[in-house]
Amino acid sequence: MIIRKERIKTGFYIFFLVLFFNTPELRAEAIEGNIDDIARAILTYFPKITGKVSAINDGIIEVDLESGQGLAEGILLTVFREGETFRHPVTDVPLGRFERKVGTIEVIRFEPPLLTAKRVKAQKKIEVGDLVRLPSTKIPLAISTHSEKDHVFLQNELAAALSDTGRFQVDALSPGTDFKTAFTRKNHYHIQLVTRRNEGIFSIQLQIQNTITGKALANIEVLIHQSEDSDLILEHLQYQLFEQRQQNQ
Repeated sequence: MIIRKERIKTGFYIFFLVLFFNTPELRAEAIEGNIDDIARAILTYFPKITGKVSAINDGIIEVDLESGQGLAEGILLTVFREGETFRHPVTDVPLGRFERKVGTIEVIRFEPPLLTAKRVKAQKKIEVGDLVRLPSTKIPLAISTHSEKDHVFLQNELAAALSDTGRFQVDALSPGTDFKTAFTRKNHYHIQLVTRRNEGIFSIQLQIQNTITGKALANIEVLIHQSEDSDLILEHLQYQLFEQRQQNQ
């Protein structure tokens, strides 16, 4: 895992060329921003949600959401079941209920406030009334470049930006790593980057997948231009590229 504790704020402007959502509505929108904006865009795929299983038909699970919105196909949700009440050891006042994890489901359709999902992993049989959540704890997420030809500097900047959101536990992996390897490292999602450079302009193709089924949540294509006030970043990047060229010789 390679994440710098103190990250230089990236002075690149980002132009989102294509932003594909795996939902019935396909949208493309141009946005100008920076590396942190990419991290915030990724963050929108992981809203904190709560719900309850309302029906199960032929393996398809229906969930009524009590809170949360904006779920993409391929998102993994955790199913819990309430158990006995636990009480304060002194006052005996009820404090809540114990919860046991039942399994994991994958969203296949979302039409607020109802979503449908399929079971991908289960410790017990999922039943109507079970609770469904996207956990509020940090989400284990791996990030890697497609090959050694890609610019690892951009991977590390994005990994640091994702870590800075406080929502992800980021695992920076070696070039060429796929979602299956990310799964063996106990990551729930994998982001793979393909980077290119042409006349001073960088482009990034980014795919987000869950690591259990490999279902893609999103495919994003980005253009990056250096801003006028990012000389330090450019100098750092040029050094990284120089090191790469030396290694390839």
